[in-house]
Amino acid sequence: MAISAIHYALTHPGSIQFVIAPSYDQSNIMFGQIVQFLSKSVLGCMIRRIYKTPFHHIIFKNDSVIHARSASKPEFLRGHKAHRIILDEAAFIPDDVISNIIEPMLADYNGSWIKIGTPFGKNHFYDSYLKGQSEEFPDYSSYRFPSTANPHISHEFIEKKKREYGENSIIFRTEYLAEFVEDQNAVFRWQDIQKNIDSSIQMLDRAEHVSRQYVIGCDLAKYQDYTVIVVLDITEKPYKLVHFERFNRRPYAEVIMRLKDLYHRFNHPKVLIDSTGVGDPVLEDLQDIGAEGYVFTSKSKVQLIKRLQACLENGDIKYPYIEELIKELQFFEYQLTRTGIKMEARSGFHDDCVIALALAVWAAEQKYKSGPYFTRVYGYAGFSEL
Repeated sequence: MAISAIHYALTHPGSIQFVIAPSYDQSNIMFGQIVQFLSKSVLGCMIRRIYKTPFHHIIFKNDSVIHARSASKPEFLRGHKAHRIILDEAAFIPDDVISNIIEPMLADYNGSWIKIGTPFGKNHFYDSYLKGQSEEFPDYSSYRFPSTANPHISHEFIEKKKREYGENSIIFRTEYLAEFVEDQNAVFRWQDIQKNIDSSIQMLDRAEHVSRQYVIGCDLAKYQDYTVIVVLDITEKPYKLVHFERFNRRPYAEVIMRLKDLYHRFNHPKVLIDSTGVGDPVLEDLQDIGAEGYVFTSKSKVQLIKRLQACLENGDIKYPYIEELIKELQFFEYQLTRTGIKMEARSGFHDDCVIALALAVWAAEQKYKSGPYFTRVYGYAGFSEL
């Protein structure tokens, strides 16, 4: 890719290229290789100047530029434009940085990008790979090269790692065979997430008919998290997600008013909120609509998520493509601790959408039967552990 970047710069005068990696140190690996190739060849005479501060970049005599940047602070990429972007270790660059910041950089020149790296889950890197394998996307091409195809790597070393990790281990298959494999820590299987996406579902701002039955699940924002409200139509199975809201930095009084408004818009549904911590006083203010609370403990959260997991596996719930929801489902993981299993978002991701959806599913399952998990106390509901 270093050679490709040099060739493009020299054959496209005035072009702008960016080498972007998850960290600045990683982007400098390729940038250093570019400098080394140029300095050791006759092409060195084509360099006008090399800058190392504040960010590494090379300016050629034909006015082409190659920048080295990091995706760790994407705000520094905003406002830039490029003819071509090389994404090194692309799978480790978050999806939202790709879609919100890096991709728009190509708009001015109808530019192109090249993604290289080791597979890591099934994210934008995986999506691009699949497009490159499909005839439906002629602008994409993709290639997979296992380490066994590299003549510069010791095959003895690879065989040693195969014995050490196991031929079918996720580490060996991703790091040495360059395979996209299912994340073993994922709570929800990718095929289950995908099979329940239904693009025909129409999002609603009120009940479709007085005969339709609904439930509401709400996860309240804490610190830097988001408040998420999910409305499910549970008139029949599969349940359908027909209303979705996600916001932050709003006073709880506004959230309370919003929940009451949705309660009246959707035929007075059962409302279930996370009443842990800040949720308890919010629940008190929702007494008049009969809202109920679910308090999270290590056991109760596992039980809640297991119910959603079963719902997805059985195809008992459908939802439109909502990017935030799909990402959170994909990166919701098992975490092994000394005290047992935790279920939470992968570092760097949120789980508010997952929790709100799980609460709505739990409310749907409990709507027509009394369960041991809800006990009325002075007009509001609290969680009672078995």
